[in-house]
Amino acid sequence: MTDESQIQRLMNRYCYAIDGGDFATFQQLFEQAQWMAEGQTPGKESANNLILYPDGTPRTKHVISNIQIDIDDRGTAANARSYVTVYQATDDLPLQVIFAGEYFDQFVKENDQWRFAVRDVRHALIGDMSKHLRIPSLTISGA
Repeated sequence: MTDESQIQRLMNRYCYAIDGGDFATFQQLFEQAQWMAEGQTPGKESANNLILYPDGTPRTKHVISNIQIDIDDRGTAANARSYVTVYQATDDLPLQVIFAGEYFDQFVKENDQWRFAVRDVRHALIGDMSKHLRIPSLTISGA
């Protein structure tokens, strides 16, 4: 598997973890990395901001597109940029886009494995997030 493929799989793993309510995987992805929104790390109070439904998920689908991955000449660091669109549907919210933005990612390769170093979510276009985050501004500045 190429380095680009490994990085893209890591990017996808993030989406699957969030949408599946798999917060153990989310924590694993960022135990040595920083997750930011608009260049700022959300405060600890945002940790329980996500609304989960009886099935244990936030009832979302994160879709990434326009993926651009640049790997350094040594093959030990990479930057990626992609669009993210988040769809949500609940019992009282029809399927709709609740968020559109960009991921600016940094990766490092250690022991022949890629990992996140930084994920920064930026340039948000925000829809109805009332069924996704209890207080959107705690997680996404300006929301």
